Amino acid sequence: MNKIYTLVSMVLIGGTTIAQSINGQYEFRALEKHSAHAITTIDGRTNENNQDRVTYYSEDFDAMSALDGSAGWTAALQGGNVPFQLTNVGPANTAGSSFTIPVLQSSTPTQWVMLDSDSQGQSGSDEDATLTSDVIDLTVGGTVTVGTALKIEFEQFFAEWEQAPNYDTLYVGVSDDNGATWNEVQISNGVGREGRPNPEVIAVNITPFNVNPANIQIRFRWDGNWAYGWQIDNVTLQDLPPNDMKIVEVFRADVRNNYMYSRVPQNQATEFVIGVVAQNVGYLDQTSIGFDWILTDPAATTTNGSSSTTIPSLAYGEFDTLWVSTGVTPTMLGNYSIDFTVTQTETDDVPTNNQLIDNNFELTTDIYGADYGTVKTAFYNWAGNTGAEASIGVNYSIINDGVIGAVDAELDDDIRVVDQLIKYTIYKYDFANSQYDYIDETDEYLVLDTDQGTFVRILFNSVINVQAGDLILACAGHLGGDPSAGFVMAGAVPAGQVAGYNESAATGDLISTLADPAAAAVRLVMIDYTTVEENNVENGISIYPNPAQSEINVELTYSNSENTTVNITDITGKVIKTMIVGTVNGTQTISISLNDLTTGVYFVEVITNDSKEVKKFVKK
Repeated sequence: MNKIYTLVSMVLIGGTTIAQSINGQYEFRALEKHSAHAITTIDGRTNENNQDRVTYYSEDFDAMSALDGSAGWTAALQGGNVPFQLTNVGPANTAGSSFTIPVLQSSTPTQWVMLDSDSQGQSGSDEDATLTSDVIDLTVGGTVTVGTALKIEFEQFFAEWEQAPNYDTLYVGVSDDNGATWNEVQISNGVGREGRPNPEVIAVNITPFNVNPANIQIRFRWDGNWAYGWQIDNVTLQDLPPNDMKIVEVFRADVRNNYMYSRVPQNQATEFVIGVVAQNVGYLDQTSIGFDWILTDPAATTTNGSSSTTIPSLAYGEFDTLWVSTGVTPTMLGNYSIDFTVTQTETDDVPTNNQLIDNNFELTTDIYGADYGTVKTAFYNWAGNTGAEASIGVNYSIINDGVIGAVDAELDDDIRVVDQLIKYTIYKYDFANSQYDYIDETDEYLVLDTDQGTFVRILFNSVINVQAGDLILACAGHLGGDPSAGFVMAGAVPAGQVAGYNESAATGDLISTLADPAAAAVRLVMIDYTTVEENNVENGISIYPNPAQSEINVELTYSNSENTTVNITDITGKVIKTMIVGTVNGTQTISISLNDLTTGVYFVEVITNDSKEVKKFVKK
């Protein structure tokens, strides 16, 4: 008999929360299973794992030649024809020509266990498979050797196809009566498939089951229907410490949308409102849980504080969120970092997992962005939409009135993007009617071979005025075809922040959003290029002659501006020339040769410690 438990308090998921779910607007149907990119993941190899724990049993599967019981574990089919198996290469990725399921980033990568439903299963065919250990005796001469509390811990990667209870359900069970009765915990309820840790460290507290330590068996059970699959490694039985709080996730957010940005223009800056997801991973209840924070600005000046409210109590596996208004609004251009440390009444037995640092924020003059970290994947199209026009982008909260003059988007570093047409589009969300309204789009741009793996800036023909309270969606898109251009995605952001244009025959033209996504590297450029006129002394810059043939003169008028730099950029925003001017106090003129530039439109950027000014000129 199986006893099934789905309580949060029974399961600890390291490196992520389990409250997130697939967004209903991003539909997964039988014909849409394989979108044209890989599943996005977060590198989970830095997750706290096995620190300060007594380990009584471990299995890394490296020495096994078969899962037939001869080496301690047995794979069996309870239904269907997709079994657990040993692997050292991961999923076959043969079911979809352009869709990639990632390999488990195991800490012992010689060999691990996998159930490859995607390649070995088929649509409409139920699957039920188990992987069961032999009896594990944790006693010595009949004497119990384990501590007060015990957990099963392992590394995994699982990508959900459809949500439980329909399909794709994972269970971890324990028995002490030779498999006659299993106490099981479900670990796959609404976990999604995007932006998840790889590996993900899972822990199941088996103390409440009162198992006999001399006769323990562990069982993994899969219940699916042509899903993606499950990869498992490094199964252990360990002690649980009595007092152990852990920071699972940290936030920087605006109050309205909880969206996080990696780059924010000066005129859109708001107070730092920060949050922490804290989880109890010790077996005793923890009380009065809060957090301390230290904010460091670009000049290395620090501000610190503590949460004014606390979480009264958390039992094992439970987590909750705390928010703090710091009172600090960034004003200095550059990078900021925030150091978070969880606190509680009890003395923490494992302080190594109490701290996380967020260093993914930059205050800019005019760039609004959400992408950060290393590239996770690239967006080419939506599921079931291969060959059709598509776009991807980011929602931006407008805090103060402003303008949009261009969009920057990073192209995939892949030959497929070359000679493809791309364009950028701006939408505004209509809160009253719950829909996105089209605002404007750029002209089409033909991607050059030098554009691979770079940001390409395309200007709008007219300035776009935005108002405080607007929610703006900036999208980078291609015009269809196979191959098509792909756009970089980097760094996880909250569900719903990433959205795009999905033109598919089945659903019609619509805006779709991604759940648990990597951020699209699509940034707003909040500069009014239409006011950048020649020969007017405005904002400290004058250019003459304009148009010019062989040389321009840039006249700078500033009052003691330090670290002044002058850049020449092309219409896509690429810097072609750079001149370090230093301090300008009064009026200073520099001459710049244009002999190596082709005919066209260019820009002069003048950047100082606290400003950035731009003027347009034409090379004849």
